Amino acid sequence: MGRPILTPQEMRLAEQAVFAAGTNSFDVMQRAGEAVAEFVHTHWPDGDIQVLCGPGGNGGDGFIAAAGLARRWRKVTVFCAVPVADLQGDAARAAALWEGPVGMLEEALTAPHELVVDALYGGGLSRPLDGAAAALAARPGRVISVDVPSGIDGFTARPLGPCFRAEGTLTFAALRPAHVLLPAAAFCGAVMVADIGVPAQTRAVENSPALWGAALPQPGQGDYKHRRGHLKVVSGGMSSTGAARLSARAGLRAGAGLVTLLSPPSAMMVNAAHLTAIMLSSVDGPEELAEAARTATVAVIGPAAGVTPQTRVNVGVLLKSAARCVLDADALTVFADAPAALFAQLRPGDVLTPHTGEFERLFGDLLSTAPNKIEAGRLAAARAGCVVLLKGADTVIAEPEGKVVVNTHATRWLATAGSGDVLAGILAGLMTQGVDSFTAAAMAAWIHGEAGRRVGAGLIAEDLETQLPDILSALHGEPG
Repeated sequence: MGRPILTPQEMRLAEQAVFAAGTNSFDVMQRAGEAVAEFVHTHWPDGDIQVLCGPGGNGGDGFIAAAGLARRWRKVTVFCAVPVADLQGDAARAAALWEGPVGMLEEALTAPHELVVDALYGGGLSRPLDGAAAALAARPGRVISVDVPSGIDGFTARPLGPCFRAEGTLTFAALRPAHVLLPAAAFCGAVMVADIGVPAQTRAVENSPALWGAALPQPGQGDYKHRRGHLKVVSGGMSSTGAARLSARAGLRAGAGLVTLLSPPSAMMVNAAHLTAIMLSSVDGPEELAEAARTATVAVIGPAAGVTPQTRVNVGVLLKSAARCVLDADALTVFADAPAALFAQLRPGDVLTPHTGEFERLFGDLLSTAPNKIEAGRLAAARAGCVVLLKGADTVIAEPEGKVVVNTHATRWLATAGSGDVLAGILAGLMTQGVDSFTAAAMAAWIHGEAGRRVGAGLIAEDLETQLPDILSALHGEPG
């Protein structure tokens, strides 16, 4: 199972349910504070520690962590945003466990230290940091944050103003949107989740092979190519054929039993010169495309297809066939002036794979008006009536009923021409073998990211599909 993702509000409700069932809230705070102490001591075993405590629950965690670190023979100094006498409830009880002096936050600005534990405000903050807290956030140095780096809205995943930049963050029960969505994720460092006895019930999870590994398709001993499905990819014109071939090759590597490139007659010779295991078929007009789609398990259209009336017609033809469809690139942009016309034709098993620009052409200002990218993906999938894979360093995969997977397993080297075409092909190749569209999208995003990580600097799109045999073998537990 991938790590669950809870909003700060969902986390509060989960905690309240645990408290209502009879668990003492201070017991939960003690578990959290002890987890912070262990996290810091294990991963940062050297250096004097400055613990910054806020006035609420996050600060209570900090006081308990400070006491725990002192028991581990660490040199610890503690500073608080308010006088200790003003603390209330569990935060006051936590402060009483710390036996050393407590300075005011302003004093921390000049106090010597090597590590900072940021236990000021966490992910529930709704206003910018100011005063000493803002000055501390702007100070250079090594920071470990509790819950979410202070100054960041844990729900919208956006800095509210000055904010801490952490080397590592420890959160509780589940991830928050800020841990997986940009820009906030860039401030969190390595994020770990501590179990504090609060169950996380959510429909959003972080992508991981643990989520879908058991469903990864592989042929049985008696299988043959036709049982593994037939993928068909629509090629662009004579001077725009490469993108479709990238998708086709990736689909074949991902396990589709047969792959056919559907080519305009004018591009047949160009495509034929570059294909071996992939079959080639001339398709001239909507009637021939409909006939070709009749034997397709899955179809891909969009990579360098052309933003033309013909592409729009071809999309309509494929969406009337029995084949599930992956729509990418030009197949999305061609509906920029009439997205409702596209949405009316889509089926639940189809997948849209837009990057941010293509998403905005279809869904308008949804990215800027939705609370965060997860919610934007959910709303888009509901509006389109199919799976939406919104690409990026924080890829969001959403289905119409509200389930979401966020993929952060990627690399900046994937920002290169043709990378998305390969992703569309991997996705389609998995779907062709019978994987449901939402699960296939999660699989494809992770595998695509892993391929990019393995290639690293200098990556070009053609490199990605060559990594798939080793990646798939490793996922199946077989030697590469």
